Amino acid sequence: MRRSLPLVAATMLGMAALAQPAVAQDGVAGPDFTTATYGGTTIWIGGGVQFLTLPDVRFVGRGAPGNFTRQKNLEGDFWDAGVAGAGGIETALGFWGNMRVSGAVKGFFANIETDDHTNCRTATCTVVDPAFGIAFFGPPVLATSADRDADYWGGQIEFKFARAEPVHDKPDFYRNDYFIAGADIRGIDQDISLRGNFGGAPIYTLKETLDTTYYGGYIGIGGEYSFGFIPVIGPALKNVGGIYDRLGLRTFIQARAGLYSAETDYNSRFAVQFTPFNSRISQSNDELAFIGSVSLETRKQLGTRSSLSLWTDYEYISSVPEVRYNNGAGRPTRIEEDSVFASRTMLRLNIGLGPTQLYDEPLR
Repeated sequence: MRRSLPLVAATMLGMAALAQPAVAQDGVAGPDFTTATYGGTTIWIGGGVQFLTLPDVRFVGRGAPGNFTRQKNLEGDFWDAGVAGAGGIETALGFWGNMRVSGAVKGFFANIETDDHTNCRTATCTVVDPAFGIAFFGPPVLATSADRDADYWGGQIEFKFARAEPVHDKPDFYRNDYFIAGADIRGIDQDISLRGNFGGAPIYTLKETLDTTYYGGYIGIGGEYSFGFIPVIGPALKNVGGIYDRLGLRTFIQARAGLYSAETDYNSRFAVQFTPFNSRISQSNDELAFIGSVSLETRKQLGTRSSLSLWTDYEYISSVPEVRYNNGAGRPTRIEEDSVFASRTMLRLNIGLGPTQLYDEPLR
């Protein structure tokens, strides 16, 4: 999990480099619109909750050696959650053709801890050494305690290519304001521990690290959306004097899709307590992964330089490692892949820097 620390440092250096005040090419700083910086510099910081569904851990066998089924010792669930934090800085870079360009450096970090307790209650319970396939078996009840500590982290360098002039009118449905291109590095680092006992006496331990780093790039779009297209209710939500307007809320959306190289390192140590036996195994695996995300933002303007956002990222990751253990009958331990979903919801504070205000007043 220590590989995430250099990323945090690199992100902070990038934020410092971009923090110098910037103005548009014509020398006039303008207001921020949607989630692209139109002039000057915008910084943001947020915190909230991360949901991450990771593959199940199936290690203990129900049945005799050579004829058993794997028990689910640690279950991955959509509601597995932890604390998340994020920050970023975005600054205007000028024009590229007839489009205004902004650049951003941003990053996030989340930690999710889960645990489970299972019992094997069949006539015979089997535990197979992952490295050499040596089977240990005996009568029930074999109780297994399992826990997983997962870090999910990432950092991005992103460019937005926006229309030349901002539009502040709420759309009836969706208005595309900019296109996105970015480079991304992120990781899912897992520490997994299983401890088995029989009648309170320790039987085995299995300690694993399963770290995956994703390197890639993505493209996307972003803009503002509303519910104005809904008959009767829509205008009451969208129009001036409507519910959203009276509350001072605007709603925005981004969609991204990218391809990544997913590099996985797996290390484990297995030990049996009732006999002097232990083993180690190390493996690596490379896969091609697709990551798609949709981000929804509801923003409340606090002043001409600040706003508060409720921001949610919904993510699909096509390749996350899952360990399939040695079955003791010639099939070795191997790394396979599974797809997972993730969701991160944060409350973000956005602050504008530079010589002029961040927002027009009033924002309509």
